[in-house]
Amino acid sequence: MRKWIFHAVIIGLLVSLPVVCFAANDTGLKDLKGHWSQAQVEKAVKTGWINGYPDKTFRPEGTITRAEFTKMALAADRLIPRSENAVLYENDSYVYNHKSRGGSEFGEQPQKGLLDISDHWLTKQGWTKIALNYGMLVSDDYAYSGYKFDPDKPITRYEMAIIMDRMLGLVYPANENHKDESTGFTDDANMKDWQKGYVIEAYNAGVLQGYPDGAFHGEKTATRAEAVTMVQNALDYMEEGVDSGIKVEIMDSSHPEQTITVANATAQIIDGKIYVPLERCYAAENRFLRPDLRQYMEQVLVVANWAPVQQGLVVHRNVTTPLFTPGADAYYQGFQGSIHLLKGNRYPLTAPVRMLYGHPMAALIPVNRDESLTGFPLSSSVYWNPETKTVTVLMKPEDGMMS
Repeated sequence: MRKWIFHAVIIGLLVSLPVVCFAANDTGLKDLKGHWSQAQVEKAVKTGWINGYPDKTFRPEGTITRAEFTKMALAADRLIPRSENAVLYENDSYVYNHKSRGGSEFGEQPQKGLLDISDHWLTKQGWTKIALNYGMLVSDDYAYSGYKFDPDKPITRYEMAIIMDRMLGLVYPANENHKDESTGFTDDANMKDWQKGYVIEAYNAGVLQGYPDGAFHGEKTATRAEAVTMVQNALDYMEEGVDSGIKVEIMDSSHPEQTITVANATAQIIDGKIYVPLERCYAAENRFLRPDLRQYMEQVLVVANWAPVQQGLVVHRNVTTPLFTPGADAYYQGFQGSIHLLKGNRYPLTAPVRMLYGHPMAALIPVNRDESLTGFPLSSSVYWNPETKTVTVLMKPEDGMMS
């Protein structure tokens, strides 16, 4: 299996016009002073995923199109065409696997193509494929128009809220946790029932706010300031507790001397829990395989399959790994569940899974090395060394593993 790797790539956005990048310590955006979006827009510019115009303006009240916002969200999420972090979503073989295996568990079919963007810059630059394969865009949203995306149409606030929820892995709670619940906005009665959950989740995550009149105005055309602010707010929520100095290891619990560093793994510490990238841990665990099986496993067994539309996760294993699986020994037998509700797991997760730069992050409660691991409860399957800032995740390899 190809590993998920990421690195930051600085690119220009707002692509309908030429752009330039300003110095990180001086955005130079002369029309932002005193504007309500100033802090978030300048933060985004300094981070590097958005730029201004050559005349050093940002034009915050200008409109932004569906295509521009899609690219903006993907770039902020580091899912950039031809970057190492986005490689799986550009890999046709992997896309087939995660849709046929993971998606089939949720009754998903491969997404239909959007029929009016084959010659659009969004597709030619590679953004459309990643957006559909990751689930940032869902083609059935546009079934009403004959699967035409209308990429240069100004985007609405409703559309932005939905894309942000998909970026943050909030699809399941948006669809399941707010039935018959009011959004609290004064125009709640004007919203469709399916829209309300997305608005509530985006609001709870701090992604969006209402207007001074207390309304959300979801059908209102979004401005560039609103677009950048929503994305930056989503990043603030997503990146909570990120510590690039944390080292993540995988340890064979039966042979502690066999410890493997998880490549390019970013960890988070939130509310006393350590979040580690689930798929990267599995990829590292494959290195415990006997050499004669390793290549077979990496090519054939896709261990973490992603159903992009419903944001469901299916894990198939032929080993007992109490960290993430139910201990089933049958080949390809595993569990299914939403990214926010892992069902049937003998060792339930201690918190909903988060998303970080396209990776599902599993929450673990760290313990000290001198504490008992009897029964491998999930809460004691990870060690944390605060002095070296090292997370050691214990796996329990079985048949086919080196010993």
